[in-house]
Amino acid sequence: MRKYSFLLFFAIAFIFGGKTVDAHVVDLTNKAQVQSNYEDFYPLIARYKGTSGVTIESYSSKWRTTAQLKALEAELLANKHGPELSLLGKIMIFPDYPAGENVLGQYFAEYQIGKTLSLLPNRVIHLYGGNELTTVAQMATTLAHEYGHHFTYYYLINKEQLKPADWLRSKYAAARELFRYPSVHADGSGAYEWSLPEILAEDYVQLFGSPLAVKGHMQMNVHIPTPFELSSLQAYWKQWLGNNYAVLSPLPLRLTGYMLDPSDASYYHLRLYLYSPKAPAYINAQDGNGRYASVNVGTRSAGVSESWYRPSALSDDVSWLFQKDWNDRVLFRAVLPMAKGFNRGSETLVVNYRNIAASVSSRPLFPDVEDEETKQAVKLLYDRGIITGYADGTFRPSEKLLRRHAASMLVRAFSLTLPEGYKVKATDMKEGDIGYKEMAIAEAHGLLGQGGKLRPNEYMTRAQMAVVLARACSDIYKQPEVLRPFRDVPPSFWAYNEIQTLAFNGITVADPFRPNEMITRGQFALFLKRTLEKK
Repeated sequence: MRKYSFLLFFAIAFIFGGKTVDAHVVDLTNKAQVQSNYEDFYPLIARYKGTSGVTIESYSSKWRTTAQLKALEAELLANKHGPELSLLGKIMIFPDYPAGENVLGQYFAEYQIGKTLSLLPNRVIHLYGGNELTTVAQMATTLAHEYGHHFTYYYLINKEQLKPADWLRSKYAAARELFRYPSVHADGSGAYEWSLPEILAEDYVQLFGSPLAVKGHMQMNVHIPTPFELSSLQAYWKQWLGNNYAVLSPLPLRLTGYMLDPSDASYYHLRLYLYSPKAPAYINAQDGNGRYASVNVGTRSAGVSESWYRPSALSDDVSWLFQKDWNDRVLFRAVLPMAKGFNRGSETLVVNYRNIAASVSSRPLFPDVEDEETKQAVKLLYDRGIITGYADGTFRPSEKLLRRHAASMLVRAFSLTLPEGYKVKATDMKEGDIGYKEMAIAEAHGLLGQGGKLRPNEYMTRAQMAVVLARACSDIYKQPEVLRPFRDVPPSFWAYNEIQTLAFNGITVADPFRPNEMITRGQFALFLKRTLEKK
């Protein structure tokens, strides 16, 4: 049974000794004399084997304690991993750069050819420059990239059953849309940034890398889209990794303003808009040609944020990117590290300093609405003046719907007014209360308030929503000619007739209907859109 070995080199592109870090791919099958046993030339200083099962060896005097090696193992495990982890045998830290001054790491892959292809166990990762890169944070991106080789070798060899030379015809390559780029190669015959194994490893860092690994990191190849921009690529990984990995749309990152620096007109001040759900996100930047290292510009808080970046407030390794005489264009990307599932990132924001006005765009409408039909619904309602959203620019589609918000939307949607001289009967609202006018109109038209209470700050169930819509739209909805069975709505249910009316008119399509669940703002927007389209 034959064995083939491949030696993969990787080093992150950043300014190092005045040069851009480089890397290479070497096939040990054809170059049997390639030097790789660097441990023969250095004394072993420390060794640690923890819960991961991976042995970490240090040949660097700066990585000499168990605590340091244990922290590096924790960083390894902070990168998302699965069954392939059991095939990684060792991580070795060397003091200098034995593979070349511009090489920060290597991954050693070996696989077996028989009835099936399989990545062999006891794979090895080398990390170089340990005497200079003395912290976990400094090693994090290299470690993630090298583990990315291990991860992607496992899936393309064990799952797709393809040797590396055949990866251009893989399902991965199709999902990555690499057919659009004739420069891509799998055999080391072209430029490093177009190497398919390196694109794979860079995709891993972005989609699966730890918070430390993605902070300041941008993919080396600036000519291809990021994995955050390709739903087909995320769907590819989802098929192997399961339903915990949902396909996500890119985060909206926009240039919304700019001005020349008052004290030095060769610099721009830039105002960047970002929506980051649930957790803070990093803003990373890089020169437009990818010649130099990407850097972290800052961290943005969860939610909608819009901030100015002024060169005078930034460090020297960041501020030069705002210098319009040194850069034709600059690339910005946001990345949101996720504890579960894919990391999330933005599309690449290209700021063209030669025509910066063309790079400016407006805030997106309700960036927290991601489902396509719900997007269409809230846009229709917004365009008709039925909704305005919250002050921070969000719609919050997953939040439960307050009764006073439902009343407001219905009043605007159907142009309802308060009959002259009408006196509110409900005892739980008075003039001056938030939403009083809309709730009064809803009561006057028989939509809410039965029982003498309007309960403006309570939520509405899906069954209650069905009743309110059926009352409001009695002149729009057709009466059911055919009854639709719902597994959780028996004929004896109190809102059975109204739910049947919505189903017959195509306003609700889900079974089970979940009548006692609270309706969300997004769901109500959908029901209202479907109703208005029938007018």
